[in-house]
Amino acid sequence: MIINKYKLRSNIKNFNLSGMGCSKGLISVDLAHDLLEVHPNSNAVVSTEINTPNIYNGNDRSMLLTNCLFKMGRGVILLSNRWTDRWRSKYKSVHLVRTHRGDDAKSYRCVQQIEDSEGILGISLSIDL
Repeated sequence: MIINKYKLRSNIKNFNLSGMGCSKGLISVDLAHDLLEVHPNSNAVVSTEINTPNIYNGNDRSMLLTNCLFKMGRGVILLSNRWTDRWRSKYKSVHLVRTHRGDDAKSYRCVQQIEDSEGILGISLSIDL
């Protein structure tokens, strides 16, 4: 959408990270950070659109929190490694750490789409998150 709207060049790199849930935000920023490290004098746009189909209407407290965390919305950030952009920036990317805990069964199941005791479908968050 951005490439078409602003008539950007055909050699623009575009990465679609859909279907990764809430982790795609951090993965996107990490990918942009890595790309900027190897491509000097470049910009990276990270945009996200969140469409939440799972609004929970039940009373299970472990499932109500997701109504606050995962709503509808979008966000965009422009990252740059150009020296001339230093004075405009609000933040500096200093250190980014990603971990993968998929081998741990508790961590793997910390976010699940399940039915509560009343049969209402929702997202359950455990303390192992």
